[in-house]
Amino acid sequence: MAEITVIPAAEKCRKIIRTAAYARVSSDSADQLNSFTAQIRYYSELLKNSSDAVLVDIYAEEGISGTSSAKRDEFQRLMRDCQKGKIDRILTKSVSRFARNTKDCLEAVRELKSIGVSVYFEKENIDTAEISSEMLLTMYSVCSQEESLSISKNCRMGVHKRMADGTYKNSTVPYGYDFIDGQTVVNSQKAEIVKEIFNMFLNGHGVNDIANYLNQNNVPASQYAKKWDHTSIMFILRNEKYIGDSLFQKRYTTDTLPYRLVINNGEKPQYYAKSTHEAIISKEIFENVQALINERRKNPESKIYKAYPLSKKIFCGICGCCHRRKKRNSGIYWICRNHDDNKDNCSSKPIPETEIYSAFIRLQNKLAANCKNILTPMLRQLQDLSSKGISGNVQISEIRKEIAEIKNQRHLMATLKSQGILDAAYYTEHSAQLDRKLLNLQNQLHSLMGNDEDDKEIDGIKLLISVFENAEPIAEFNEIMFGQIVEKITVQSSTELTFRLTGGVEFTEKIRRKERRGK
Repeated sequence: MAEITVIPAAEKCRKIIRTAAYARVSSDSADQLNSFTAQIRYYSELLKNSSDAVLVDIYAEEGISGTSSAKRDEFQRLMRDCQKGKIDRILTKSVSRFARNTKDCLEAVRELKSIGVSVYFEKENIDTAEISSEMLLTMYSVCSQEESLSISKNCRMGVHKRMADGTYKNSTVPYGYDFIDGQTVVNSQKAEIVKEIFNMFLNGHGVNDIANYLNQNNVPASQYAKKWDHTSIMFILRNEKYIGDSLFQKRYTTDTLPYRLVINNGEKPQYYAKSTHEAIISKEIFENVQALINERRKNPESKIYKAYPLSKKIFCGICGCCHRRKKRNSGIYWICRNHDDNKDNCSSKPIPETEIYSAFIRLQNKLAANCKNILTPMLRQLQDLSSKGISGNVQISEIRKEIAEIKNQRHLMATLKSQGILDAAYYTEHSAQLDRKLLNLQNQLHSLMGNDEDDKEIDGIKLLISVFENAEPIAEFNEIMFGQIVEKITVQSSTELTFRLTGGVEFTEKIRRKERRGK
């Protein structure tokens, strides 16, 4: 009989669960921020000494509503990291902290479950790794959503009442004003810029010319824009705030989730309050400007800027200047502004608009026919490179913990000062030190996060794949498609264009010479 040797089974390796925590508070109040820092501290300590789980990162947001996932940057970062395979399990305080929108909550949980990531809601004791969890999750999520809708409705009633009696205060003020101690106050330096904009417009300058003038003279734009453009100039010219009046509810938030801010075209009442603050422009000048705007709109040769598909997207490959649209007897051309102002400034040649459109059509058809051979391997390569950079998250995580701890110290000091326990001079000195540390850490974090551009590139190429994987060949220029995927066009020469698409990928397309005959 054959000799049998029993080989014992190897001990099962204990899997280390890569765990992430998600924390969120919906307002910037002191109580909420204390809760926020407590959540971060709790999760840091919870997994600090765990033998079978490792904390990958804490994804934390403060002062953000949970009614829509689109505006929650940390939530989106959490989802992306899960998709990259960096996380096995997510811990969160409750369903309402994760999402107050039932649809968003269930979609996120189902997507995470499909890639093997479970979510544990501590308050409700729901673990999505269990089969029976979705029904309970749906019930709690619906309750959380209804609670949010009720709170929102009550808040809106209060806002509408203040609008109706003229006591409503909007902390967001237009360019030329500051919001100080609950009041809209004129900023003398910016007010002079506002006056100059109105005067230039009345003297015959178009809004685009005014924007270019301000940019060329390095006049700082508003805090929401890096430079002046036609939209920001028109916003100033049409804004009744500059004559000291206020029109409330120009936009309104929809009643259903996800909430959207939309223009009020008569669906909701508006409230016009006179003399709510100090004026910068006289009513006479303002009325003259409105009349001139209406007159120019009726004139097809108006100087008010009209946006074309190629506007602000086509640049000279020689001098880098933006191209402008020119109408000639032989057709529409796009020409370098430097060359157009003075031919000696740049040797670039005008490009017929039809040739640019034709080049894009050819590029689009090539990508539609070769999407799997060009874009799919490119996406896979970027994802591989991104996953190799996971080690950088350790440093980011440590900085986030330090930031949370400093914020916690600041809140504690503020509480002690308000109770009279902490001396005012001591508070001022030490809070300034904490602020400097916080700024330094935030700069470090911004620098590290700035190196993580691969996420944007990956998202951009995913968009291209979704556009082209089932696309049919086209024969005519599609303005919507063009606006969706093209970031920039560089005119390399009179026969060559480079298209930079979303995700930062670039493709060069020749201008066919036969199309140029007779031009």
